This record gives sequence, C-alpha cells and structure tokens, in this order.
Amino acid sequence: MVVALGLLVNAVLVGIPVGGCVGALMGIDAHRAANGQKPLFTGGDTDDGISTGGGSSGGNSGSDSTGGGGGGHHTVTNNGVSSTQYCNRSIGISPPSKSEQYTLNPNQWGVTSTSTGNGLCMNVTTFVNETYPTQTAPEFSITWQFDPGPEIAPVHGYPNIRVDDVLPKAMDTISELYLDLHWTYGVGDEIAESTDVEALAAETLATNVAIDMFLDTDADKAKNETNAKFEVMVWFWMSNEIAQPHGWGSPVINRTLEGTKFTLYTGQNDNGQLVLSWVADTILERFTGDIYPLITDLYNLEGSTYPAKDDYLGSLSFGTETYSVDHNVTFWAEEYKIDIRS
Repeated sequence: MVVALGLLVNAVLVGIPVGGCVGALMGIDAHRAANGQKPLFTGGDTDDGISTGGGSSGGNSGSDSTGGGGGGHHTVTNNGVSSTQYCNRSIGISPPSKSEQYTLNPNQWGVTSTSTGNGLCMNVTTFVNETYPTQTAPEFSITWQFDPGPEIAPVHGYPNIRVDDVLPKAMDTISELYLDLHWTYGVGDEIAESTDVEALAAETLATNVAIDMFLDTDADKAKNETNAKFEVMVWFWMSNEIAQPHGWGSPVINRTLEGTKFTLYTGQNDNGQLVLSWVADTILERFTGDIYPLITDLYNLEGSTYPAKDDYLGSLSFGTETYSVDHNVTFWAEEYKIDIRS
C-alpha cells in the first residue's frame, strides 16, 4: 500500500464532527472562475490534477495550516466557516488546535507523468479563527477520478488524516483502540448521505476504506511508514477485487468484532514490509468498538515474523486508497473518533 487525529494521554479522543459545512463548498467553481482559475478537476499544473510526475510515497511536499495561501489552495468562507480545497500531490495540512495535533494529506503518492484522469482534491473545513474546541478535528472529503494504472502499481494515493502528537506508543501499554466511525462514498462531486454500492460498482470503482498502522520494535522506525517492519490495516470496505489486500485468496484467521466478521490476509509489499490486513466481510459505514483485539490476535500467530506485544505503534491514519473509477466520486468522513486507552 502506501500510506491525520489526536488523542488523550489515557483517553485520547479525536472527532471529526458531523458536517453542516457542505454549503461552504458551493460556489468554489464560481470563485475559481472569478479569479481566472480552472474549473475543478481539469488538471494542468502540479497542484491541480495530474499532468506531471513526482508524487511522493507518503511524504509531504510542504506543510500549511488550513486557510493558508499557496499553490493549489482555494478557500471559500461562509458564516465564519472556511472550506479550503487542496489539489496538491502531497502537503501536510495541520490546522491549529487547542489540544490534539493531526495532519491531513491528499497524499497522491502513486501519481506519475503517465497517470490519466481528472485527479484528486481534498476539501478541509475549518473555523475562521483557525482554532477548534478540545477533542475536535476538521471535517474533510475527497473527490477524485483516475483511470486504471499499471497492474504492478495500481494505487494512485491514500488521502488521509493522521495522529501526530501521541505516538509512538509501546503496544503493551495500550489497553484499547476505541473507534467511532461513520463515512460514506458517493458518485459525483457532492457528499452522499449513504453509500450506494450498486451505483459505485456501475462506475467500476476500485478503492478501499481503511485504518492504516505501522509497527516496529524500534520506536523511531515505527514512525516511518517506509522503514517500519509491519503495516497493519483494518479495512471497512473493499469495493472490488482490483483493490484487494496483499495475500488475497489465502486467509489466515478470522475474528468477529461488534457483530462483523474480519478476515486476516498477509503478504509483503514492494518495500519488503509485512502487510497484515483485516478485511470486513461486508461494508461498514458505521463502526463503534475496540479494534485492539485485531492487533493482539497477531501476537498469537506462529513464527517470529509477526508483530509482538513489545513492539511500538508509530503511525495511525484513516483514509481511502484511490485506485481507479470511471467518473468522479466523493469520499466523506462524517465522524471519526479514535481513543487510545492505556
């Protein structure tokens, strides 16, 4: 694969509040036209679309606080709420917060000079004063369209939101990874109230929605998505087998959480990391519960090549892997709370 939300020390909690901010996104095209900019999703430069190569694999090409100026940042403000659109390949977006620190990133790491399609843009909603009440994080959505990439490198990116200020953390000091999640996927440029799987299948959507974690025996390596020994994923949806996990077809074990069956698949990625992916057997737009058992179950697998309880959790993010789709689709994180309890 590829490649953010803050927490408390003992009850670390982050939330993406349900949005009433969609209206702030309306009129972005008019705003761009008035300033001589291209309509959305037309490509043509390094910040809008996919005309040139050089996508980074999980890294940031720069950093910015939401609402800031710069290439690829287009802001519309309405009633004290700003919606900023980022069409950059990769940029760290870190809105000021009273407590938790987190980073959002369009993270189009797989886009190259040969990629075709309308591109990808991330919309981040912030308050005009650029501060947030304790335990909240910005609402965000992703609108994208890519044509299928080469079979050996089909993923164009992993736009995500990542925890910044409480990791790395020793696994044996964690008692729960409590998750409260609601997301949707829809056809077109607008957010959808629910996911119409059949409509998305008709658009040949290839994607997944997943938590992505990196672990290592070394705390510093665990923070590095490229150098960490293990990548552990929890998939809440796989749209089709184009977006299959490493080791697909060879299930290892099963685990039922909150009434949903998850199946573990394992395999190595191009970096030589062992990727362990827990895949839900049905679409899970809503999930509330502790996902930590999906990690502790790995301790019981035979052999020394699997994660152990004395490893460190160095990185945790939530997002969607963008493979390909016929026309524009929009991913929306309506609610996301992660509580790392010791």
